[in-house]
Parts: sequence; C-alpha cells; structure tokens
Amino acid sequence: MDKKKFLDLLNNKLYYLVESEREKEINKYSSVIDNYVNMGQSETDAVNSLGNLEDLVLSIYLSHGLDYKKIYSGKVSGKGFLVALKNFYSLLTNKDKKKAGNALLYFIYLILLVILLKVVFIFIRDIGLQIFDEITTNSIVDRVYSITFNVIYVACAILLFVKLFIKKFK
Repeated sequence: MDKKKFLDLLNNKLYYLVESEREKEINKYSSVIDNYVNMGQSETDAVNSLGNLEDLVLSIYLSHGLDYKKIYSGKVSGKGFLVALKNFYSLLTNKDKKKAGNALLYFIYLILLVILLKVVFIFIRDIGLQIFDEITTNSIVDRVYSITFNVIYVACAILLFVKLFIKKFK
C-alpha cells in the first residue's frame, strides 16, 4: 500500500477524533513514512513497517483516552453528547477562527433544520385538524391531537439535533 492510500485509510479510521487531533496524527505518520523513505525504504515498505492498521488505530485511540473497540462496535456510553459538546466548545474557543466559524455555522444550520422541521409538523398538524373538523366538532379531540403532534415534534427535533450534533463534533 502506498503512503497516500495508507493516510486516507488512517484518516477514515480516526473519524471519532476531533479534527485537529486527527490532523496531528495524520501529519505524524506522514513524517514517519517520509523518514523511512529518506533512509532508503520504498513507500510500500515504509507503510508495512508501521504494522497492522487496526492495531495502529487502536493504539492512537487509546493514547487519546478512547476505547476504539466500543466505538467501532457502536456500544458507546451515553456520554456521546457531552463529548460532542466539549469538542464543540473547544472548536469555538480555538485560535483558528475558520474552524470556530465552521463550528458555529454548523450549529446555526442545525437550528434552522429544527425550525424547518417545525414548519413541516405545523403543515401536517393543520391538515389533520381540518380532517377532524369535518368528522367531529369536539374541541377536546382537536386539543389532544395538537398536543400529541407537538410532543412528537419536540421528540423528533431533539433526536435530530442530538444525533447530528454528536455525529459532527464527536
């Protein structure tokens, strides 16, 4: 395997690291490969001398305090949102204004997505209320229907926001 392919695979496997940490690791292993090549090895031999990619990824995650096996199997504890929130905060306070701006823009995007979801729910709720008005004149049924729809919206909005937030900032 050549250097580019190896670094691309490593980058994909280090998905759960914060972007800045992932870049540091990629740069580190790029330098290691370059050093082996400068000592006379071929790129393929230099990559092979790093060992098994899965073992390397495991050791990188462990050096960052993460259990890669739990992450990879999907059995992550409920701390995912707190980790994402911490990473989001570190991006906002980062000296790199571009990264901070991108994090803030993504957060605004999530808020707008939740608002757009509300518009869809309002539209569906109003159609249902028109149907109920044709069937019955009972205002209690209308209220229960509206409350139910609002509860479903809140649950969907929270789940959508949290899932996308965790995916981006974990």
